[in-house]
Amino acid sequence: MDKIINRIILPIGVFLVLISACSSPSHKHQGPFSEIKNNSNPHIEYSISSEPYTNDIEKIAVTNSAEDTLFFTPNRVNYLVSFPCNNCHNQDLDKMVSTDPFGKNAHWDIKLNHATTEALTCITCHSSNNVEQLRLNSEKQISYNKSQKVCAQCHSTQTKDWLGGAHGKTIGAWAPPRVSNTCVNCHNPHSPSFETRWPSRLNTVKIKELDPK
Repeated sequence: MDKIINRIILPIGVFLVLISACSSPSHKHQGPFSEIKNNSNPHIEYSISSEPYTNDIEKIAVTNSAEDTLFFTPNRVNYLVSFPCNNCHNQDLDKMVSTDPFGKNAHWDIKLNHATTEALTCITCHSSNNVEQLRLNSEKQISYNKSQKVCAQCHSTQTKDWLGGAHGKTIGAWAPPRVSNTCVNCHNPHSPSFETRWPSRLNTVKIKELDPK
């Protein structure tokens, strides 16, 4: 009888001790970083932060239609080697485009491999009268730091996934405040498709089968 009682009472006692330890303020988990509050829900506290990984990144806020901050992206302009454009160009973009098929345009070394020339040219995305700005289909000018708005006009599905975090790369994992790369951090806007590449680990057996030697 005593053995039966011990088998019942002992597990219950251990369970109660564990519950007490977890609920005690003195045993509250202390993460490696200071706790911060999520912008979207101030009642939730987190024990980790992305700030140790993003402190050296100048951040640009991504907002919704109500101008609420959703998350942040890196300042792209800081990494553009040829910016500002007026360091070299003193004319509007439409005046710099050459009509001579054998002549050289500005940035003649850039090959546009994004869509057909009937659907997309330089001035589809770049403002023709302000080289320091991009443009939307509505003719509204937009900062290079908001280039995702230009991409979103055609790539709405990918943009929706990006806003939700299913597409793209976050910096500092999912710890808040969220900082995510923009489209152009991963894709070349002039040639956005990724080239075919070998996997990091080759199937050497298959390679030998394909090699006639």
